Amino acid sequence: MRMKPNCLTALIVAGLALAGTVAAEESATPPAAAAPPTAAAQAPSVDPAAIQALVRMGGYLRGLTSFSVEATDSTEDVLDSGQKIQLLKTVALQVRKPDHLRADVVTDQKAREIFYDGKNFTLLTPDTRYYVTVAAPPTIGGVLQEVEAKYGIEFPLVDLFLWGGDADATADVQEAMVVGTSKIGGQVADHYAFRQADIDWEIWIAQGAAPLPLRYVITTKDEEGLPQYAANLSWDTQAKPADAVL
Repeated sequence: MRMKPNCLTALIVAGLALAGTVAAEESATPPAAAAPPTAAAQAPSVDPAAIQALVRMGGYLRGLTSFSVEATDSTEDVLDSGQKIQLLKTVALQVRKPDHLRADVVTDQKAREIFYDGKNFTLLTPDTRYYVTVAAPPTIGGVLQEVEAKYGIEFPLVDLFLWGGDADATADVQEAMVVGTSKIGGQVADHYAFRQADIDWEIWIAQGAAPLPLRYVITTKDEEGLPQYAANLSWDTQAKPADAVL
């Protein structure tokens, strides 16, 4: 499942708008101490610290020239009875920017392999030995957009390539907050939570010089049963995948 697009830029815009509102209020005459709280004072807030964490993470991800990441995720399927069923998937992603990428995906029902070499995009299903190859744009960003627009293929972990990009422009973020700290896979991470009209989502970002996303959870609010998607990520930013692998 893909996070609703346009989260990051919308968070930045919301944060700037909030900062402007606060500045305007501070320059005005302070309200009387006994005045009742206004609707604006009671409105949900966007914490600039949560926004800045996403900005920093996005900048770091865009700066990586090669890496590998493994993800274990679960998607909830809500049955007509209301019971939730979890569907599991693992993804092993190897990337060498700007034009080489491989993804190995294993679900409860099937496996598939995806290859991109700067010229062609190939989708292979090992169990059936079926594959298809199509000509592709010369960059990873271009091929991700094209295969979704033309063929309806949603690339696994596509959000990792979108943080802070132009595709993140218009989402209606209503709240953003700093939750606290946690340990994810032995790493200390800062935990943030965000709300939009149709989804709530959380992200855990590693502390230190490498602010990598280690976990994220998305709750879909406009579907019955409020199904969730969750993913844990394990990174190797020193990996340099060879042509033979990709």
